[in-house]
Amino acid sequence: MGIFAITFLAVSLKLCKLPSDLNWKSIIGVGFLGDIGFTMSIFITLLAFDDQEIINKAKFVILISSLIAGLIGFISLKLILKKECKE
Repeated sequence: MGIFAITFLAVSLKLCKLPSDLNWKSIIGVGFLGDIGFTMSIFITLLAFDDQEIINKAKFVILISSLIAGLIGFISLKLILKKECKE
């Protein structure tokens, strides 16, 4: 949601303009694709915890979350861009 929020804030404050061929739904889809970068969370987990069981569970949840975010982003952009191509 950070990608969407910062983009919305920048456009609202008139620091930039949204290109005419881009819409807010596309920005949300790209935001979900940006969530794939959870690898930093794995690094922080390794620094924060000593218990191997907790580390393994955290890695699993991080990777599943990344997969879900990637799928949501891919599917939403596929549907959005498919609708735009038909118009």
